[in-house]
Amino acid sequence: MYPTQPTYPAQSAYSPYPAQQSAPQPLAHPYYAQPVGYAPQPYSAAPQPFVQTAPAMPVTMPNAMPATMPAAMPVVMPIDPRRVWRTWRRKVVNRVMGLTLAYEGMMLLGAMVATIIVGVITASDLSGVQWDGVISLISVFVAFGFLLLMRHRDIFTCEFWLGGQHRDSYGEPNQLGHISQYGGGRMQPLWALMFIVLGMGVQGIVMLVQVAFSRLGTDLASPTSDSIAESSVTVSMWLYVGLVAPICEEVLFRGVLMKELKPLGKNFAIVTSAMVFGLFHDDVVQGTFAFLFGLILGFVAMEYSLVWSIALHIFNNAILSGAIDTLAGNYLDDNAYLIFSLSLSVIGVIGSIIIFVIYGKEMRQYHRTNRSIPDTYFGWAAPTFIIFVVANAAFAIISFVGAMMG
Repeated sequence: MYPTQPTYPAQSAYSPYPAQQSAPQPLAHPYYAQPVGYAPQPYSAAPQPFVQTAPAMPVTMPNAMPATMPAAMPVVMPIDPRRVWRTWRRKVVNRVMGLTLAYEGMMLLGAMVATIIVGVITASDLSGVQWDGVISLISVFVAFGFLLLMRHRDIFTCEFWLGGQHRDSYGEPNQLGHISQYGGGRMQPLWALMFIVLGMGVQGIVMLVQVAFSRLGTDLASPTSDSIAESSVTVSMWLYVGLVAPICEEVLFRGVLMKELKPLGKNFAIVTSAMVFGLFHDDVVQGTFAFLFGLILGFVAMEYSLVWSIALHIFNNAILSGAIDTLAGNYLDDNAYLIFSLSLSVIGVIGSIIIFVIYGKEMRQYHRTNRSIPDTYFGWAAPTFIIFVVANAAFAIISFVGAMMG
């Protein structure tokens, strides 16, 4: 068995030694009497007034609203920048070609009115050629007056005639208002002589082709040239062909048309203006010469000034094709006149070949430098350009075929 501890007698209630009482201990947080209306606060906090708060409102969740679908966004098709620029180029070409069509229409209207007026005043038959020069002068003055009315702000400036810096008022959106150079180069005597030789070369090529067809038994008919040759005996026709027509044509084709097309590229402007200039003559043979000669006139106006292109045009019409040709025809017999004409043609062609050999590299460099950006020639799809080309080409072909068959 395990040992047990001894038992001690239980202390009775009347023990001779009273139970010891523990000494009173201080409260951890003494309580101080608070006035009515105050709530007990923590010991470390200052007394705060009691504020009766309103009972808390029950928190309720709003009913779920039906989700609304966002509005469908419109489908935007991607824009082709090439298509945008093609549209702008067509607008640029369409605008200036519309003016060219209107100019041609005013010439026809002026010719009709002049024919009626001259017929009433003279009371004579106008089937001859004595009044052709007068009618031509009236018609071109009417058309030129219309052109001045439409483009007087450009025409009545020094830059228009002498060249220099100007602010582009036509072209594509990113080109409007830009300062660019139009002409302004200084013409050297050697270059002036070279341009004359090139003009003689163009005229020589056309004449040699005519002589070649003539040797084959077919004469290339040129109704315009024949009409001018018949009526050139009058002062009015000589004045029209040698002075008035070159000035008005240069203002229209190299001053207005080519200048407004220049923002699309120099090459494009020169070629387009030359093409329109050739079609404007309504003659296959004369139009071919006008196109080739128009390339030279366009370069002169683009790099030098409109005054120089006018001077070159007048020299060709009034001197080479006018005075010299008339004097040779009057004082030489047929064989001598043919030899004289062929000699001038050969001189012009050989001189042009020499110029191309010497300056061919610079010409190719000029062409590469001023090459138009891709799709520029889509501007020829402009409605007014198409109308002009179709109408004038059809008239020239019909006139040519009729003259060849007659």
